[in-house]
Amino acid sequence: MYKLNEKKGFTLIEVLCSITLFSVLFMIILTMQLKVVKIQKYNKQIDNYTLFMEEIKNVMIYNSTYDEIEKLNLENKYYISEENIDFDKLREKGVINMFVETRPLKEPYLVISIEEGKVLKVNLKLYANIINNTKVMECEFYKGKYKK
Repeated sequence: MYKLNEKKGFTLIEVLCSITLFSVLFMIILTMQLKVVKIQKYNKQIDNYTLFMEEIKNVMIYNSTYDEIEKLNLENKYYISEENIDFDKLREKGVINMFVETRPLKEPYLVISIEEGKVLKVNLKLYANIINNTKVMECEFYKGKYKK
C-alpha cells in the first residue's frame, strides 16, 4: 500500500543543520590558519633580527679592532636606525659606520652600550615592534686589547 505522508529525501531543517555545521567547522579551520600565518610572520621577524644581531656581534668580534669599538663610545655613537637594519647595508657601510649619535624615534633600532677597560664589555639591545608588541633582544660579548 502507498502512503501519502511518507517523506523521502532531505527536509529544509536537515539542510540548514548541515550548512550550520559546515560553517562552524569552516570558521574554526579559518581561525586556526590565520593564527598559523601570524605565528609564521612573528617567527620570521624574530629570526631576521636574531641573525642581524649575530652578524653585528661576529663582525665586531672578528673584523673590528678594539680601538674602533672604543671610538664609537668616545663619539657617543650608540644607535643603528631602522633603515640600517639590513644585511646589504651592513656589508656596504660596515658595522662601525652604521652607528649614529641620535636615538631613532621609530622601532626597530639597535642600541650598543660599551663598558671600557682592558676588555670591553659590549652589550647590544635590539628594540623591535613585532605584531604590536615591543620586544627587546639582547646580546653581550667581550672584546679585548691583546698583544701578540
